Amino acid sequence: MKKDVFIVILFILVSIIIKTDLIMGKICYPDLTGQKLVVYITFHEEEGRRLLDLFKEKTNCQYIYLRMPAGETAERVIDEATSPAADIVLGGPADVHQLLANKGLLEKYISPISSSIPIKYKDSEGYWTGLYIGPISIGINEVRWEKELAGKGINKPKSFNDLLDPVFKGEIIMPAPLSSGTGYTLLASLIQLWGEDKTILFLKQLDKNVAEYSKSGFTVAQRVAVGEYLIGINFLHDQLLMRKSGFNIVSRVPEGAGWEIGGISIVRNGPNTRAAQAFVDFMLSKEIGQFHTDLTERISTREDVRMPISVGLVSLSEMPINWGYDFSIAAENRVSYQQLWEATINENYDY
Repeated sequence: MKKDVFIVILFILVSIIIKTDLIMGKICYPDLTGQKLVVYITFHEEEGRRLLDLFKEKTNCQYIYLRMPAGETAERVIDEATSPAADIVLGGPADVHQLLANKGLLEKYISPISSSIPIKYKDSEGYWTGLYIGPISIGINEVRWEKELAGKGINKPKSFNDLLDPVFKGEIIMPAPLSSGTGYTLLASLIQLWGEDKTILFLKQLDKNVAEYSKSGFTVAQRVAVGEYLIGINFLHDQLLMRKSGFNIVSRVPEGAGWEIGGISIVRNGPNTRAAQAFVDFMLSKEIGQFHTDLTERISTREDVRMPISVGLVSLSEMPINWGYDFSIAAENRVSYQQLWEATINENYDY
């Protein structure tokens, strides 16, 4: 009898330890020797490689990856539907992952570690889980501003409408919604904030000041950072990363700005589902969440990961973003919103 009681107590203690470890984001990594993971990366290539190298170090899993903008990634997964080539879609706005889920191209997986991610940052059915949060921001090259405009009584733009000032003609770069997840987030969030008619009017007016519509969102931050353009519109973390790298770029998150939940998902019937699940567990852990934030200036969906110091905020609730932005609506209307943009703007791509 005493032996049975001891076994029960031991079982309970072990269960508590395992549960606590999962809540804290601790993982017992599997040995994936001889296996290979195929990843489509939508954010910076160096960032993805660093994460995959660390995963390989912990599991001995080999990997190959392909880096593409989020829009191209979605198109590729759709094109490969009958014979999936990838296991993982890493990064990119939630609407891209939801689009693929709606088409039946993602595998359900609710990681035991996902309990540490607030419900609002993950799909309730387990098709994707949010890794980070990124608000749309206006980035300004401070060196050029001080040299060219500081003495002219012009205020730095802090709202979307401020960008319509004729003084900024030919000095703005933004990503194209057809190829860039960043660009689509901006477009879809403005439509949800203002409605189609007001958004069309705004885009037509803004187009007079836009010199280039780039293929990817990160390109915007890079070109503003080096002074090729005075102003850029893209995700805040890209601008902060440029600042961390030594460039004098300042950021303003406009009132009502759209935002992304950068997600991770598993491709249905991909080559290696076991390795894919292990990689999702890896990415959702506290250890990797903090590593990712420290590496990229992204704001983690895990509340126990420290906010990037450069954001200058204690909590996300302080950001003036549109918390009512609906990712599902953005996913459902992706084609029609993109067609609206095509009909409104004469694109001037960088490719």
